[in-house]
Amino acid sequence: MPKLKFWLNKLLAQFPKTGLASMALMVGSTLLTALVAVFLARLLGPAGYGVYAFAFSLITVLAIPSQLGLPQLVVRETARAQVNGDWGLMRGLWRWSSLSVWLFSFAVAGAAWAVMVSFDWGFSVAQKETFLWGLVLIPVIALGNIRGAALRGLHRVIKGQLPEFILRPGLFLLLIFAVLYLLPLKLGPASAMALHGLAAFVAFLVGAWILYRERPAPLAARPAPRYQHRAWALSALPLAAIGALTLINSNTDILMLGFMRSEHEVGIYKVVVTGANLIIFGLQAINMVVAPQFSRLFTQKRMDDLQKIVTSSSRAILIIALPTVIVVVLFGRQILGVVFGEEYKAGYLPLVILGLGQLFNAFFGSVSMLLNMTNNERQTIKGVAVAALTNVVLNALLIPVYGIIGAAIATSISVVLWNLVLWYFVRKSIGIESTVIGRRKGGGS
Repeated sequence: MPKLKFWLNKLLAQFPKTGLASMALMVGSTLLTALVAVFLARLLGPAGYGVYAFAFSLITVLAIPSQLGLPQLVVRETARAQVNGDWGLMRGLWRWSSLSVWLFSFAVAGAAWAVMVSFDWGFSVAQKETFLWGLVLIPVIALGNIRGAALRGLHRVIKGQLPEFILRPGLFLLLIFAVLYLLPLKLGPASAMALHGLAAFVAFLVGAWILYRERPAPLAARPAPRYQHRAWALSALPLAAIGALTLINSNTDILMLGFMRSEHEVGIYKVVVTGANLIIFGLQAINMVVAPQFSRLFTQKRMDDLQKIVTSSSRAILIIALPTVIVVVLFGRQILGVVFGEEYKAGYLPLVILGLGQLFNAFFGSVSMLLNMTNNERQTIKGVAVAALTNVVLNALLIPVYGIIGAAIATSISVVLWNLVLWYFVRKSIGIESTVIGRRKGGGS
């Protein structure tokens, strides 16, 4: 216990008010997302929730090419431009990334709509309707992510996260309540997806307004934009591949369950995934805070300071994850039954398996973010590609035999493999120890 208190105090010293507020915001986001999942799971039932989850996973994968890996590039390059006082380059970056995402997201959504209405893919009417409503999310979320990335690059971490992490799930939850209690309507998978699209659109408008208000004074003076098309494109391509492989990896299990098993099983498994994600919310919250700091410290060649913040963040991530895993193992079955409903108790064992995989994820810290923020994104591609391929193969082998348990095993194995490979590349490429052990290669703790 004294050691835990020591590392918490050390964490507080590394992350001042902004970091703590960011983690508090992520707690709020996680709770709101969990509440949305609880209400949808209860209102739609396992089969209806399975339709929604399957359609949303398809939308998530289709959104990959629309973002082109640009959100992480915008965080990194905005932070660098601010350090160097290069406001023309920053303005050019924002214009170029916004236009690129706008064009590609609408092209992807339009192509997906045309294919879905023109061909019979064996989907049910409910699946088609839900998917078509979900297409609204592709451009709205993609453009919103660019706005948030620009704010985080300016070190406006809280304001950069607010629209997507608080407003979108919060508005979605309010709209669900409004439909249920103010209008005499029955909520189905398609109408739920439509409400999600409306919430995302409002959140995007708020995010655009925040960025307009928070832009630096030199940028408000409208300097002549400068562009580095070739350099940005070359950097964005590996980041896009990383984003694609990461999202494919995180949605493979639900998508393959949707094609191989019943909607009922998909619904139960989606609840399990939501529960497992609660374990790793510390990693997501802290990544938002440390990403620009990783870029700044590496650019300034302050490697000892970089190691210190990596070590503190890794220990904080594990401290946050461990109690949640213990609760899941001891009381997961009861929690599923009480919170989501008796039918969802069948997800207990997959929840434990995914929870243990996420604990391993927490132990290794921000390996992917470290590589991406230090110009080593091509190394990230290798690790994530190996994990994604492993995930697809194992899901194909295990789901037909073991169902949702097989999906959980496949996903957890891929998470472990991903972290091992990226941990090796972090040590090899930048000489940093990403785990809670906290010793630099050739350096001190």
